[in-house]
Amino acid sequence: MNVAALVEYDGTRFAGFQRQSPDKGPTVQGAIEAAIQRITGTAISVEAAGRTDSGVHASGQVINFHAPDRLDIAAWQRALNALLPQDIAIRAACHVADDFRARWDALSRSYRYRILCDASRSPLRERFTWRVSGRLDVVAMQAASAHLLGEQDFGSFGSSPRDRRSDGYRGHTVRTMFAADCRWAGAEPDVVECRFTANAFLSGMVRRLVGTLALVGDGRLSVADFQRILEARDKAHSGAAAPACGLCLTQVTYPAGAVEW
Repeated sequence: MNVAALVEYDGTRFAGFQRQSPDKGPTVQGAIEAAIQRITGTAISVEAAGRTDSGVHASGQVINFHAPDRLDIAAWQRALNALLPQDIAIRAACHVADDFRARWDALSRSYRYRILCDASRSPLRERFTWRVSGRLDVVAMQAASAHLLGEQDFGSFGSSPRDRRSDGYRGHTVRTMFAADCRWAGAEPDVVECRFTANAFLSGMVRRLVGTLALVGDGRLSVADFQRILEARDKAHSGAAAPACGLCLTQVTYPAGAVEW
């Protein structure tokens, strides 16, 4: 049977979601596949909706895997959670169609990035936020983020495996941004939340977007500068990638009825 699962994880100690060689460090995929193998006695690969980078968290990651039909869904969830480390949890699971694929069937992915504006260190909060010392101009950041909406080339903010093509083709960095905003978090008046929803994201795209938006927030770039960087489609600009700790994959959407937790 084809099993889909909703996965939450603290990515701090992981070298990303995707399985890598052991010398690169532990991965979320590696931990899940090891748990499945202990249950089934067979090596089974899982597919994820988003290949989150090293140190990135998730509250809404979706995976799927084909497994022997000898456990019901509730038993799968219990068994996996019993074997997974404490920083990974299966929050829900369900049967899906045999041809369902967590990555390729996804209609959109949503990410949240949190910035803590505080001059003093906060060891507990900084595990899941990027701390900056000054207060940011969130109105300017919101105005800049409005330029991200729609289908456009995001080559200034991320990369694709096809970046190495020698024919100059650039269409591989085109994505459609459905929502983008920057706001003060309601319950935490010193935290800025940047939220993005797109059909797909380039590698490193959200962190580069946030790093550049933060320059707008502290006055080093104007909204017009941000727009020019976007339109240039060139990664050689002043916006460095924000740290991984503030980034979380929060939701993946699918066609109606494809996944029902």
